[in-house]
Amino acid sequence: MTILSRRDLVAGAGAAALLGPMPARAQGANIARIAMAGSIRTLDPTMTSSADEYIYDVLVFNGLVRIKEDMTIAPDLAESWSWDASLKSCTFKLKPGVKFHNGREMTSADVVATFRRIIDPATGAIARNTFEMIEAIEASDPLTVTFTLKYPYAGFVDILGDRQAKIVPADAIETMATQPIGTGPFRFRSHTPGDRIVLVRHDDYFEKGLPKLAGVELRMMPEMSSRLNALKAGDIDIVWELNPEDIKVLRENPNLRVESVTSASWDTAVMNNTIAPFNDVRVRKAFHLAVDKRDVIDLTLFGEGAPVHSPIAPSSAAFATDLPIAKSDPAAARKLLREAGYPNGVKVPLVIPVGRATRERLGVTLQQLARPGGFDIEIQRVPAARYLAEVSGKAPLYVDGYLARPTLDTATYSFLHSTGVFNNLLWHYNNPDVDKTLEAARKAIDPVQQREHYVQLQRLLYDNPPGFFAYAVNFGCAYRSALKGVTAHPMRWFDLRNASFA
Repeated sequence: MTILSRRDLVAGAGAAALLGPMPARAQGANIARIAMAGSIRTLDPTMTSSADEYIYDVLVFNGLVRIKEDMTIAPDLAESWSWDASLKSCTFKLKPGVKFHNGREMTSADVVATFRRIIDPATGAIARNTFEMIEAIEASDPLTVTFTLKYPYAGFVDILGDRQAKIVPADAIETMATQPIGTGPFRFRSHTPGDRIVLVRHDDYFEKGLPKLAGVELRMMPEMSSRLNALKAGDIDIVWELNPEDIKVLRENPNLRVESVTSASWDTAVMNNTIAPFNDVRVRKAFHLAVDKRDVIDLTLFGEGAPVHSPIAPSSAAFATDLPIAKSDPAAARKLLREAGYPNGVKVPLVIPVGRATRERLGVTLQQLARPGGFDIEIQRVPAARYLAEVSGKAPLYVDGYLARPTLDTATYSFLHSTGVFNNLLWHYNNPDVDKTLEAARKAIDPVQQREHYVQLQRLLYDNPPGFFAYAVNFGCAYRSALKGVTAHPMRWFDLRNASFA
């Protein structure tokens, strides 16, 4: 069959224009400007759900713990913590003197209010499933809070570093969506929807001497070409989530610093299991047989990724190395489609997000590679800013991507358990064996036993996939060389506490 070349699949080589000289930064400017593809739909950290919103989260808010660049856990608002012998009760001592952006000191009452709100079904928080093991939260004094769990869960401290587990003031929850208040290094100043968010230094930040920047601007620029041109013009200091095809060219520019960080983030073709034809597992398996994942990575990521069977990344000790990577077998795919009642194949629309070049290319790649296997795919394009509202959970087949999670449990449970929040936003997958395996894995204290559960999970998904897990993708970022002290995080955000302009 004919396979498109990389040249055919790349819409434009905007990065090539970046090899020219860059203008000097204005004297005295100490504000980092980050270009983002999507819009910020909410300022309330409990309700955020997109990659762009998470960048905002980590600048304005803190959690009890922090996930470091090496994916280990460090104290953040918590000074220390201790477990009881049963691993069902964890007590945190908070750092004294931490101030919210409104000047009030943070106390254990704020921690209690934050997490009670997260686990309340009426809130509709994305992180509710992540913290469903919490039975009670109690404050014994202003700087001590205890979490009582329904069952032993050794990874509990780790998940407290997740994106939505940010502490907010108990007396400002009702206005959090419009006037957010956190404890983070930067405080909210203004939000112009569709344009930018302006943040300024939190002068009372609890880490002495930080942050070094006077402020941060998050600018919404849907097109990658616009973001790269703004970087060239000196109007932007950071472009995050680079297209893989841009990385090599950008590295040749002496005025820029480029990173490509190994990530557990993954892209997928979401199949709605409640809508024909993807309500039949034979059709979902036929799609896997129709498409060679290594071709997908070569054509979509230019090699900047790795094939996966699930949200579990190849870098994980729990990755199922014994499972074969899907290769194209069009005849077997068509046979399954005939068995499912589609003797002439299936015709289905595939929705892709405009402004997300890699995911646009993934859609075009899947359209081409799946055709010999009996899939007649019609591409439909929707702007990224409207994607969550109009496409997610509604279209029968669409391309999307999801960020790395701090633990295997958070990477899988919400996406694959029948009660999972993300599962019921995406594929509406219902597999009792998967449910039992996920429940056993999150309760396993022994790491060897836990690994066995996650390997079994991947075997179950191999036989009964909810959708098409395409690959784990690297996280690429470009910075103006004058900006120092900032690195890209494997969780796909930035730590700007130590950032400054040379």
